[in-house]
Amino acid sequence: MKVKCKNRINISFESSEIILDPQIVNPTVSSMFVSHAHYDHLPRSKKKPSTIPPVVCSKATARLFQERIGYSLDFHDFWENNEYKLETVPGGHTFDSTVAKITNKENGDIVVYTGDVNIEDRAYLTGFKPFKCNVLILEATWGDKDYRFPTYEHQATLAREYIQKQLDQGNPVALLGYSVGKAQLLNYSFGDLCEKRYSTNAIWQMEQTHKELGLDLHSTKLLANDKMDIGLEKNKPWILFHNHTSARDKTLAFLKRKYNLKIIGFSGWAKNQEQYKYRMGADAAYVMSDHSDYGSLLEIIKQSSPEKIFTVFGKAAELARELQKEGFNAIPLTKGQSTLESFF
Repeated sequence: MKVKCKNRINISFESSEIILDPQIVNPTVSSMFVSHAHYDHLPRSKKKPSTIPPVVCSKATARLFQERIGYSLDFHDFWENNEYKLETVPGGHTFDSTVAKITNKENGDIVVYTGDVNIEDRAYLTGFKPFKCNVLILEATWGDKDYRFPTYEHQATLAREYIQKQLDQGNPVALLGYSVGKAQLLNYSFGDLCEKRYSTNAIWQMEQTHKELGLDLHSTKLLANDKMDIGLEKNKPWILFHNHTSARDKTLAFLKRKYNLKIIGFSGWAKNQEQYKYRMGADAAYVMSDHSDYGSLLEIIKQSSPEKIFTVFGKAAELARELQKEGFNAIPLTKGQSTLESFF
């Protein structure tokens, strides 16, 4: 078996190949796996290929893929041939995310590709439960030992107190989050604090799709960009779920001037509190990440007890270097890297 970083991540057997979160849909491979529907894990082209190999992903990822890329997938919970079996395991990163479990039929060894992953239970999300594997392909978004976060529950409690205080003072609030994943989490966690709720277009569209998929979210009204203050009143608070962008955004800047809007950011980058607030123009910020922090990445490794670790994305080189110091067989898997022979 070989692992390489080309067209995102490829795993090759003697006569078959799997692509993990491919940038380009390759019709010649045996199967492909899509971990979740964030754009950095989806194909770059929105043109539907003439042939698509068998796709393994969650039902929710397939639906969000259609919404974001523009064509539908015939998806499977698992797929197998005579060399391997590819299965999905809940990933805890977003509502739709899954981890790939790949079983080598020749020797029974297991390869795990986490995609983006989180082991912490958060609101409606159940964290990924690590299990024993031989090879672990681990994301390294927070693969820096300085990035250890407080719990989601603790940050959510602090955020609720701040949001409620602003609303009680008659100030509307904008909660910043990516349209897939964070926006739904913020809606679910804080939407009950105010009856008047609005969303920007991308978030509103994803709200409808997630409701269709069975996620119980608070209903919001669409805040159109060309009529950004329609229906809004001064001194009557409301919540706006807005894309994760800075106060330089024209909508946020306008609403802040006219309504004294308070901007609240939610991100792992908020660990550097003052720097993050300055960069985002935020009035408050809370450390909430959809990714496992450094300590949780180590916990995944501990529970997985792999013989070999490939680190990918983000701080891949830094994480591999720290793991090597601890005696792990860890290698950063970076773009353009030559094929790596596995230990099998």
